[in-house]
Amino acid sequence: MNGKILIAGLSIDQLPELEAKFDLLFAPKNADLAWYQQVLPDIDGMIAGKVQVGQEMIDAAPKLKIITACGVGFDHIDVDYASSQGIVVSNCPESVMQPTAEMAFALILALSRKLIKYDEGMQQGAFLDTSLPENQGQSLVGKTLGIFGMGRIGQTLAGYAKCFGMNVLYHNRHRLPQETERELGANYVQLAELLARADYLSLNAPATPETYHVIDEAAISMMPDNAYLINTARGSLVDEAALLRALKNGRLAGAGLDVFANEPDFNQEFCQLENVILTPHAGSATKEARRNVLKEASYNLLSFLVDGQPVNRVN
Repeated sequence: MNGKILIAGLSIDQLPELEAKFDLLFAPKNADLAWYQQVLPDIDGMIAGKVQVGQEMIDAAPKLKIITACGVGFDHIDVDYASSQGIVVSNCPESVMQPTAEMAFALILALSRKLIKYDEGMQQGAFLDTSLPENQGQSLVGKTLGIFGMGRIGQTLAGYAKCFGMNVLYHNRHRLPQETERELGANYVQLAELLARADYLSLNAPATPETYHVIDEAAISMMPDNAYLINTARGSLVDEAALLRALKNGRLAGAGLDVFANEPDFNQEFCQLENVILTPHAGSATKEARRNVLKEASYNLLSFLVDGQPVNRVN
């Protein structure tokens, strides 16, 4: 055996990809810090699902060599402190790429074609009169999609938008190669221009100090009155109080939100708005993606602990 692996914050009780190489320990669903501190001294590697891995847990794990997030996001892991202790932190960007982009585009389609309004009317027995302007949606052809964060998910989303005849603008920490831009039909702009020109603004950037509340009162004031906000990234990117004000007073046309500032709790005021679609952080919630992300997390551990090659490293 190559050591002992802790699987935490995941509703699973087996992981075939790792069982032949490691001793596995699955954390109970409601495990508290005391439980973790009791078992962590023997742990060499960790898969962290929905659990906060901070300094106290890391300090309790003197043998810990690698922590892998079970998804693309790693803001639930104290990466800086792990780095200071010589611990590798990795994530799983490939497995969630397509399903998260699918979710973002599904929200765009649902908002533009008023699918929730139509369904609610039909469920209540009302056949809405679509000759009335208030019951009509809008086509995506010719509309502008602004993408904030042009990594794997953002690029996949751009490909979907191109197929629907949308214009694609993006802002990213680093500009993509010109060949990639041509393939995606995407044009790089500064953030202010992205906000001002996007009919649909999709957030696809990680949660970092730089992206915290990037969509705040000032940013929203720069957006067109008929714009829609889509967030399948992290709730911390949005000042939810400012967004609620904008949705209530008609400053924005609507929003599709898959992530929230405090999960699983979320601001119930969003539920009172007809121009908002809410989903429970379900961007990667497909059977295929959940199987693949476990395989990818397992590969992160195998590659480092067995072969000495850190992959998908974020620190």
